[in-house]
Amino acid sequence: MITTAVKNLMPGNIRSVRSVLLPYLLLCLLFACAGCAASTTTVIEEEVVTNPKPMYRYTALLIRDLELKRELYTDSPDDAGLGTRELRYKNLPGELSEHIERYVKSHRTYAKISRTGVPDATTLVLNGKFTRLGRFKISVAISLRDGATDQEVALFRQTLWDVLDTTDSFSQLGREVSDFIERIQYK
Repeated sequence: MITTAVKNLMPGNIRSVRSVLLPYLLLCLLFACAGCAASTTTVIEEEVVTNPKPMYRYTALLIRDLELKRELYTDSPDDAGLGTRELRYKNLPGELSEHIERYVKSHRTYAKISRTGVPDATTLVLNGKFTRLGRFKISVAISLRDGATDQEVALFRQTLWDVLDTTDSFSQLGREVSDFIERIQYK
């Protein structure tokens, strides 16, 4: 009886290999699907470059905090009625600016990157606004403007879906904005 059981598990027996391999593959597929459920889906809605001169002429980047209207994250008319979640939402534009600054610095595209300062002819100014901010969806519209003329030279709209962890999502959003700035350098 023992020899029969061992004989059935031998590699030469195709049926035993299938009976072990099939549950293993199904288990791997289950783990892969579970890993995908925790991630966000990024949808780049629009990327437009309207600058008549090459983007690589800009040597400095000035990052301004994105506009976040109070109506997007609370119904309370004053700061006294804000809970901890709403207070975190209030600080999100600064956090996003920090992430964008960190990722743009890692690309080493610009000689000077700051969040404060006065723009000049060689400065590209990043500003924009949140168009939607919720538990499962974050949408932004970002504009890059010429520092001297304040003319819009590029536009970027993006939506993150299935947002579960806001901190991780804002890091990813900062990376996406930085990648957009890097992509348009030679357009």
